[in-house]
Amino acid sequence: MFEIKLPRMDDDHEKSSIVFWYKQEGDEVSEGDTLVEVQTEKSVSEIEAETDGILEKILVPRGGVAKVGDVLCIINPEPGQASKDTEKSGATVSTDIKDGKKKEFVRVAPRLRKIAKDLGVDLTAVIGTGPGGKITEEDIRNTAAEGVSSEERPGRPLQGIRKTIAARMMGSLHNSAQLTETAYADVTSLSERRSQHEVKLSWNTWILSAVIQALKEHPYINGTLENGKLKQSEKIHLGIAVDTDHGLMVPVVNNAEQLSLTELEEEVNTKAEQARFLKLSKDELSGSTFTVTNLGAYGIHFFTPIINPPEIAILGVGQIEEYLKKEDGEIVERKRLPLSLTFDHQAVDGAPAARFLKTLTSILEN
Repeated sequence: MFEIKLPRMDDDHEKSSIVFWYKQEGDEVSEGDTLVEVQTEKSVSEIEAETDGILEKILVPRGGVAKVGDVLCIINPEPGQASKDTEKSGATVSTDIKDGKKKEFVRVAPRLRKIAKDLGVDLTAVIGTGPGGKITEEDIRNTAAEGVSSEERPGRPLQGIRKTIAARMMGSLHNSAQLTETAYADVTSLSERRSQHEVKLSWNTWILSAVIQALKEHPYINGTLENGKLKQSEKIHLGIAVDTDHGLMVPVVNNAEQLSLTELEEEVNTKAEQARFLKLSKDELSGSTFTVTNLGAYGIHFFTPIINPPEIAILGVGQIEEYLKKEDGEIVERKRLPLSLTFDHQAVDGAPAARFLKTLTSILEN
């Protein structure tokens, strides 16, 4: 028997959560096949088979947690006659499980097994239409459309990055007095300036640049509150909320006040890309003094962003919208940007927060 153990994924974590098993008990595996996907709080990795054989036993199921060095599964490099018979049929394999019942597994490619899992399809209920009765992706999707699914799966505990996000957000709401103020910024002139600028920059870059200028004028909102101690930062370390397949990530642009518009865009784009592929270190995800989250791409206008602790404020950016305004007796079309500022009333009062927001809108408008 050959044991597959959990390797050390990084220096900071002793445990990993099991995200997905690409192979099931009874499956034939080859050296180099992806067996399982595991996740720490900051990274996702795949573990491969180190030998040919049959996956005899899975010791840590999906949703379970393992420590470095724990045995995840056992591979039998010399399968018995039952496995050989199955190989001839090319169909399914039955494996004993703890309650003495037989569990049937269908041999399909890992990619197809994952699709079936995502769609909630029981592979034993799928009729294969491929060569030799093999199951195809179309077969799985057709079965899903017909409503033939696996048994209802029980809920599973939060884990990995999702668990970290949950803890931080609940901690933020429990430990701060959060209030959100909203305002529109007329960005008609900025839109014209942006179109005429020699370098094509994203809207987000112009908005972040305005935020940096406003923070310089109102440093009391650029800082942290931790263990009852309020600390205002002379430097602006900007947190950028990034939506990834693994959950919310907030990479930090350090010393943002020192960057030009072009440098700011390059830095933000680089950090966002690294966040999506989980290539950021722990240091690159901490130390921010103010965070900006932009949901404009999703058609959101005003919302109530939750403060990224231990910061004392966060700015939510919505979708730019066109509106009509009366000027000099005429109706003209303008553009406006909805802004939502959430701040901790323990550290900042409503009026100073409003002054920051007013300065920000003024910068964007002028």
